[in-house]
Amino acid sequence: MRAILVLLDGLGDRPSEILGNKTPLEAAYTPNLDEFAKRGITGLMVPYKEGIPLGSEVAHLLLWGYSLNDFPGRGLIEALGEGIEVKDNEIYLRATFGFVEKHNGELLIKDRRTKDITKEEIEELIDSLPTYVNGYEFELKYTHDAHCILIIREENGWISDKISDSDPFYMNRHVLQICPIKKLCKSRMEYNKAKSTAKALNEYLKKCFKELDNHEINRKRAEMGKQKANMLLTKWAGKYKKVEPFSERWGMRGVVIGNSAVFCGLAKFLGLDYIKCGDFKKAIEMAVNLDYDFIHIHTKEIDEAAHTKNPELKKKVIEKIDACLEPLLNLENDLIIITGDHSTPSVGNLIHSGESVPITIVGKNVRRDDVKEFNERACAKGSLYIRACDLMNIILNYTDKALLFGLRPNRILRYIPDDNKTKHLKID
Repeated sequence: MRAILVLLDGLGDRPSEILGNKTPLEAAYTPNLDEFAKRGITGLMVPYKEGIPLGSEVAHLLLWGYSLNDFPGRGLIEALGEGIEVKDNEIYLRATFGFVEKHNGELLIKDRRTKDITKEEIEELIDSLPTYVNGYEFELKYTHDAHCILIIREENGWISDKISDSDPFYMNRHVLQICPIKKLCKSRMEYNKAKSTAKALNEYLKKCFKELDNHEINRKRAEMGKQKANMLLTKWAGKYKKVEPFSERWGMRGVVIGNSAVFCGLAKFLGLDYIKCGDFKKAIEMAVNLDYDFIHIHTKEIDEAAHTKNPELKKKVIEKIDACLEPLLNLENDLIIITGDHSTPSVGNLIHSGESVPITIVGKNVRRDDVKEFNERACAKGSLYIRACDLMNIILNYTDKALLFGLRPNRILRYIPDDNKTKHLKID
């Protein structure tokens, strides 16, 4: 029995007046999602803890049965997704060319992402930037739009990713000073490494501003009335760490079907296969015939619609996504799970919010409840109320792979192992 997890990114929401005090999912016409709800068990899933908003990268790591201690930082995940070979003596950050203005010795952000800038302009700007500061080496690798991966390395390992962001993430704010994060450091030595790394990065960013603000490209852009790309805004520092591969942790050969560097990076980090596909309808059709134990299908469309703060648009995108789900209704021998990774409110000021998300699970081993619709209000009446970290154990249970607790077939496992992959007692 395959497990097919359909992950509708940013699915959960809040009610809005424009939709008659319904959420976009409540207001949408979703005959296929409703049919899944009728056929299975429904409920709500808490991504981490009630009220705590998550980004997709952390939310997925928890969904796939890993802990926050396993998380290497989004910068590392994005570096992997961009095909960068990661090393132990390096840290990785997302760095974005933004437009700032100097006021009273501080840098006010006018735009966190410089508009209308070409790859050629950015690459020329990168070539002008310093590469060594305070004994640390800095390397910028362009990825897309105004974004780069910033790699910082130190030959002797005197480096730490336990540092804060310079990017405040919100508009009309100032560039932040990078600081060591004491709460994340497990020792005095780690804190000292973080302090040294933060100091070097602050100096690097200051030098970058001075170089960029007066660069010929930015002078020409200003003369043309365009935004300067005169500051690097950094966030999400990450460093490589080794974790148990997905196949070993759950006994399932898995694949992720998605369309972003983040999900490519997550798949690489956990040893999952990755298939790039930006068309959700094609991804569903592809999944029907894939030979994997665990198939994760991801779409960002609903989340992106929510970020426009237009509930009507999110409702329409949900209806579009629902229409693509019909082929899965014919998979009687598979376990189908449909849920979201977090809530993305299409109203209010939050980027993501901390509400639970609806979930439905359909399969021949699954009990049914009386819920007939798939949305936040209806699923609140269902039989499930779980945390994201429970989901993989539930999948093992419903696919008849769950090992009786306390058994130790060679080592401690969560699943019934393949007899060919265990050590057998030999008799002479």
